[in-house]
Amino acid sequence: MKGMMLKRFNLTIIVEDAVSPQKKNIGLEAKHGLSIVIQQSEPRKSILMDTGQSPDTLLYNMETLGLDFDKIDAVFLSHGHYDHTGGLSAVLEKTNRHVPVIAHPDVLKPKFKAAPTLRFIGLPLKRSDIESSSRFLFARNSVMIAENILTTGEIERLTPYEKPRGFWTVENNVFVEDQMKDDQALILNLPDKGLAIIAGCAHAGIMNTVRHAQKLTGIKKVHAVIGGFHLNDSSEETVKATISDLAEINPDLVCPCHCTGRKPSRRLIEAFGKRCNPIKTGDTLEI
Repeated sequence: MKGMMLKRFNLTIIVEDAVSPQKKNIGLEAKHGLSIVIQQSEPRKSILMDTGQSPDTLLYNMETLGLDFDKIDAVFLSHGHYDHTGGLSAVLEKTNRHVPVIAHPDVLKPKFKAAPTLRFIGLPLKRSDIESSSRFLFARNSVMIAENILTTGEIERLTPYEKPRGFWTVENNVFVEDQMKDDQALILNLPDKGLAIIAGCAHAGIMNTVRHAQKLTGIKKVHAVIGGFHLNDSSEETVKATISDLAEINPDLVCPCHCTGRKPSRRLIEAFGKRCNPIKTGDTLEI
């Protein structure tokens, strides 16, 4: 029993597109994007994954939920889009200056979306300010943040139906399709349970992400798949294939949110039943 307690993680959804029905009475703010605090009980560690799109929303919800920036040990950015990095200025101001910010170097690339018209959706901070800061740790490979907590690093793309689309960047002064190489996820290792994989948006593909985590760790058992699955604008064939492949992985828990989309989330609930638990702003999850 003691060993089980030592490996427990608590996740708190700080920012998501909607407020949890169970938390509507405490005044939380919802905003398109994602931010999650992951707390490990032993050894005690607290990781902030992504920052939502608004410093004000992040600050307000952290305070409302009783969470302290002083207790954050590391910050992890899943990718460089504004709805995951928009609160970064508040994080840099409120956290200890020795707290590292871990990300793929391509988060610094200019990022655009083409629909309905071309618009900037990248980091809200100046690249020069970020590059001059000693707090940022840029890595293409996996980073061990703490015992039982690591990043995926750059995710191998093997699933044929999972292709980034609709995103652009600039290379050599020319607009090119952004392959979203900066897209990463967080891996929690739960001994006796398996892996918990937390995706920000899964632009690399949620199945690519899960399989990469399995290959990286050498652990096949997946306890939980959590976060944005980026199925909102996907074809029926892609949604069906994703659910089928995820069912083969057979996770104990599936927790979609954010860019997964309402209809794909309902499909996941139909497929996984009580094992599927969509998460929203204010929700907590113990694994």
